[in-house]
Amino acid sequence: MAYQHGQEYGTEDSSGDKLKELIDKLRNKAIANIPTSELVKPDGYASKIAGQLKITRVQLRKIYSELKYIFERVSSVGRLEEDTRTKLYMLYPILEYQKNRGVIDGRFVNLMYALIENLERNETKENFEQAERFLTALVAYTRKEA
Repeated sequence: MAYQHGQEYGTEDSSGDKLKELIDKLRNKAIANIPTSELVKPDGYASKIAGQLKITRVQLRKIYSELKYIFERVSSVGRLEEDTRTKLYMLYPILEYQKNRGVIDGRFVNLMYALIENLERNETKENFEQAERFLTALVAYTRKEA
């Protein structure tokens, strides 16, 4: 059987479980402690989740661009500064607004909340770099139209 986006090799689609599984992991350990291969490979979390969420690449890139600024600041400074922390917190109302307009999936909002909380708890450069890798893969695996 050929690999299909959003499916494990030779198994039924378990993306819903993968989303919940990743959220649970993000609540319990730093994203930097999740192997990159589990996050970004074709059978990893980003691919599985992208195949299930109702979100366009355009909407995802809006969130990604906000996070990209934060990632770049943390990378250059080595920590989360107060102005950057404020930008991170402002993602909460941005996500809610998009969810209330019906342009992004509530499950995506839950994932992003877990990721933001993970970044708050684990303010290391490595954690932010791993989050950036995951989101880059999520953008790549997301269909153009939801």
